[in-house]
Amino acid sequence: MAKNKQNMIDLNIKNVLSDKIGLRNGIERRVLNDHLKKYGPLVGEIFKLKDKPGYSFLKLPDNHGGVEKIKKFANKQKKMKWESIVVLGIGGSALGGIAVRDALLGPYHYLKKKTHLFFLDNIDPDDVSELFSSIKFEKTLFIVISKSGGTVEPIALYNIAKKIFVRKKIKNYQKHFIFITDPKKGILRSIGKKEKITMFDVPPDVGGRFSVLSEVGLVPAALAGIDINALLKGAKKMREIIRESKPLVNPALILAVLQYLLDKKKNKIMTVMMPYSNCLFRFSDWYRQLLAESIGKNKNSGPTPINALGATDQHSQLQLYNEGPENKWFIFLHVLKHKNDLELRAGLPKEIGFLNNKKLSELIDAAYIGTSEALAKNGRPNITVLVPTINAEVLGGLFTLFEFQVALLGLLYKVDAFNQPGVEESKIITKKILLETP
Repeated sequence: MAKNKQNMIDLNIKNVLSDKIGLRNGIERRVLNDHLKKYGPLVGEIFKLKDKPGYSFLKLPDNHGGVEKIKKFANKQKKMKWESIVVLGIGGSALGGIAVRDALLGPYHYLKKKTHLFFLDNIDPDDVSELFSSIKFEKTLFIVISKSGGTVEPIALYNIAKKIFVRKKIKNYQKHFIFITDPKKGILRSIGKKEKITMFDVPPDVGGRFSVLSEVGLVPAALAGIDINALLKGAKKMREIIRESKPLVNPALILAVLQYLLDKKKNKIMTVMMPYSNCLFRFSDWYRQLLAESIGKNKNSGPTPINALGATDQHSQLQLYNEGPENKWFIFLHVLKHKNDLELRAGLPKEIGFLNNKKLSELIDAAYIGTSEALAKNGRPNITVLVPTINAEVLGGLFTLFEFQVALLGLLYKVDAFNQPGVEESKIITKKILLETP
């Protein structure tokens, strides 16, 4: 067990150690400790690089002026009584915001909240048509996000939304848009200036997949009534835990070194993140992009991320995980205290009498333990991130923990964790196809 003094988020790593799962797939404690000591200085190196492009994600929790501007704007928007807030973004411009929404508002928030927060993070014509035909445009605020200011997908969706406003003859449609983009350049910045649309800046030295705690994630969250100060407070706490912790108990370093050793020494080329919480499932979506786009840079680097959901995927993927190829390791997110709970009644049939008076939290906890122990019994390495509860402060800490882990992995794999040339190539080809189409 790796503990931090604030006892905010802990790691349980017993099921990755060789004395539990065997030497074939497990890591010896001595070997792990030697590598933690060896790579411990990398933590300080990253803090020294915080002013460099990419690494400046570490400064986001200190964005006090920006936060006050966001909160002031969000308060003014309350009088508009928006029924829908629709974010038009893709990749890093959406995945973090979706993770925040589902964790803190819940996957079914639209059934109980007066204001619904939607994300259009694809250009599927059926999906876009369905949403646009279901919302009241006169009661909708659109947030268009593009770090570069030239991302095709959100600009295309903006164009369609604007056409609908014009067709419906809704006056001052500009008040129905917010742009979040590069502070100086890009098509979106130019359109915003011309149309006199309210704009927020994306920090130019922070990559999209690391930007959830910038205006990219904070503006939608604040407009939806989420406590963004608490998000940043949790991020700052985790940043200090990582800065101050010694190598053998540093949570980000442990995650990074285990990831690296399991890949390079044990051929665990796939990383499965499996939260036992629907509220954290989209967090694993966010992490999937973070790991894939940051580390997958050549044939020697790039563990493939997979996301699964407990207990749901015990009934769809666990057969493969337990008895299939031994090329995976597992990160469980285990919530210690759920926000709500329900209890089964007594008097159930004898065959399932063990469920009498049990709470759902007991069932899902037992399912998690059963899965992690079954994997360990079959020699499949897994660790658990112990999440005390799901709130804004804890979520901010989780984002920072895994962002720092991936920054460390960049140094371990000797790759630039902050670029994405493979993504850019596909954009160039896509643009060429569109230009050649009459």
